[in-house]
Amino acid sequence: MLKEIGTQSGLHIGGEPIEDIGQLQSDLTGLIKKEERHLLQSDLTGEILTATLASSQPVAFDDLQHFWENILFRLGAISAMTSLTAGVFDGDYYDPTLGPEPRLGTSGATRVSQYWQFLDPGKNEAAWQQTDGFKPAEVVKPVDGHSLPFRGECAGAFQLTVFWGLLDGLGSRTFTKLAAQFGSMLVGPWTDNPATDFMAQNGSLQDPPIPGDYMYFKNKDDYLKWAPNGFWQGLNAMYMGKDSLGTRHYSGMGASWLSEQNLRSSLVNAYYHDCYPHIVACPNEEVRFTIRRLLQVPSSFKKAVTIPQKGITQPSGSAPTVATLQANGYRSLAASVFENPRTTLEECATLFGFALGDVHQHIGSGLENPPSRVRVPGATIIIDYHDPKDSRHDPKSIVEVTITLEKNR
Repeated sequence: MLKEIGTQSGLHIGGEPIEDIGQLQSDLTGLIKKEERHLLQSDLTGEILTATLASSQPVAFDDLQHFWENILFRLGAISAMTSLTAGVFDGDYYDPTLGPEPRLGTSGATRVSQYWQFLDPGKNEAAWQQTDGFKPAEVVKPVDGHSLPFRGECAGAFQLTVFWGLLDGLGSRTFTKLAAQFGSMLVGPWTDNPATDFMAQNGSLQDPPIPGDYMYFKNKDDYLKWAPNGFWQGLNAMYMGKDSLGTRHYSGMGASWLSEQNLRSSLVNAYYHDCYPHIVACPNEEVRFTIRRLLQVPSSFKKAVTIPQKGITQPSGSAPTVATLQANGYRSLAASVFENPRTTLEECATLFGFALGDVHQHIGSGLENPPSRVRVPGATIIIDYHDPKDSRHDPKSIVEVTITLEKNR
């Protein structure tokens, strides 16, 4: 379990700083099961130990057993991410316009297994919560015709690897005990998702990442203004460790074992494809890592609750026009793109005729202050929140709104 300490750096166990990696390995050898010792000798575990000791911020555990469990958790999550992105598990992006449709489990027409239910009753968004009445390990275990295939996006993919990593790394009994503390599992949304409790500690982007860390690789900041329905505003990625030449690699939905250079090239290419004629003038500065979180088992959880199911709603009213937008304080960014830098979610919903339940987390959002999206007749609306802590469905939330009209509006 993660334990809070002062402002010291590096690894701390039981309140004591750990500096001798050889002694640490020796102590772990004496602690762990004989059948686990090969894991301790792996290059990946060695990098976990080295990077943790080198942290400029404290990484602390109650005792050596909890530290070893953290290593097993990380190894399990890395294995799950490898399987999901390299084709061992059947995972891929959905596309709300072209298909495939969002899916979590089963290969039949239902698109979802008995263990999961859509948070969007219209089944247009890749967001689910676990169904009540099943054992947690039963819900998560990725077997054919059960939790997979997965047709979602990178936030949900990372969340799945957290749950799979806990189950595979720590075993069914420990996973069940943890699940009793964190409650209902969600896949897709970051808000109120117990998966985020396992990424509560910020990590410095200046430090060497620790294999298993959550890393958000962000595309150019204006991506959503020009590609409101695009998938590549950023990538929720996991740091997978170094190769034999010392190059760091990252994986996430749609990106398997990529170096930072290749990852940057992928996002820059997506920007050119989705946002043309706009360009990325300075790729090394404008496409970059913005968030790093340490993968840890916390000492306590904010227990998740089942989210009530909403009915299917259809946005009402006529399609917005240029005259309507200008009359309500929206300024033109391009021929079909308009922006209101400060309004409320309620004012936006009233103006465009949608219900707050129609607002969904945008595809490819990172776990800090994720933007929302809602589609109304003739337009797509992007909603950015001024206060990261505001509820995504609080009518009083102060928001920045960008609306893109379809052609001929």
